[in-house]
Amino acid sequence: MDFFRILEAVRSVTGDRQHNSFPARAPTVKTIHLGTNPVRVIMVHDSRLAKSVLDSSRYCQFHFLEKILAVAKPERINWVRRLCDTGLIMVDGPVHQQRRVNTKKSLDRCSHRLNALPPSTIANVIAKACHGAGPLTARKISSDVVFFLFSQCICELARADEIDLPKEFILTADFFNPFPTLSSLYRCNEAIRGCCESFDFEALDEGDQTTVLSLLVMGVSPMHAMFTSMINASIEAVRTGLQPQEALESIAAVDAYTITATNFVMRQCIEQDMVGGEEVNPGDILYLFLGSASGCPLSRLTSIPFGAGRHYCSGAKLTAEMVRLVVAAVQANLTTLASVLPSTVEAGRATAFLNYEDV
Repeated sequence: MDFFRILEAVRSVTGDRQHNSFPARAPTVKTIHLGTNPVRVIMVHDSRLAKSVLDSSRYCQFHFLEKILAVAKPERINWVRRLCDTGLIMVDGPVHQQRRVNTKKSLDRCSHRLNALPPSTIANVIAKACHGAGPLTARKISSDVVFFLFSQCICELARADEIDLPKEFILTADFFNPFPTLSSLYRCNEAIRGCCESFDFEALDEGDQTTVLSLLVMGVSPMHAMFTSMINASIEAVRTGLQPQEALESIAAVDAYTITATNFVMRQCIEQDMVGGEEVNPGDILYLFLGSASGCPLSRLTSIPFGAGRHYCSGAKLTAEMVRLVVAAVQANLTTLASVLPSTVEAGRATAFLNYEDV
């Protein structure tokens, strides 16, 4: 019952959000009492209050997977554990800052590799997908694009020209959900394992390992949603008879912030505080809704999606490079994409990432 109350409280905000902010809510702070448990869940709807919590030393990172990892079979979550032990989302303070430096170097290498691709590369990926067998949907074409781009990034991190990566695993590695089930955790672990065992993962340095795991778990699904939406926009542009430049503008206007439901972070109180007139006690868990401050994967200038303090999203540059390539490739295939079926993109969920359902 507590789970459903929290889930409904999160969905009530994520489902109603707007392009640049969450709708005004009263009260700005909402407390949920979890039965007889003294620990409470506190929803902070106001982005300014949320940022003040992130900047305060009275709160620490909240390891939202800790309880479920404790009851999981160790041998079936070993790769998820590695992400938790090394990823930026689970560490705080100086360790977080140092890992950000290392991860940025790895992500910059990925961006450079994509930037060096011939302009027609992604267009050819889309054209090939459009001539494949079976019903054509925006989601299926997006899958091929996502697989190609992330394969290129992982090849760069592994310092290899080519790797035989399992496509089905790359597209199913996500588990990033504040309420994961054991089965979803196990599926994600198997997907990460399948990807990382397809090349010499252990030979990579820590920064590259962290980046590989982060790309798989936190990168693939939002970009899949982004590219699916771009292809949907191109189908609509052709259907309504837009001129080429107008069609390009409609595709480029697809906004990751309104597609990807990464819009809150969680912190735990370690020293008594007051937030929006509400007393917060040690142990209380805060859901901080950041509005326009958290637009991953396309971050705003003062994004604070994860980690300690104010910073720009580590993946924003790489994401922008992917989007640039895909916008041009979709534009080059407008006529071909006219026969493709659009796919729905399910948004507004409490999960950080998305599910898809083909139309």
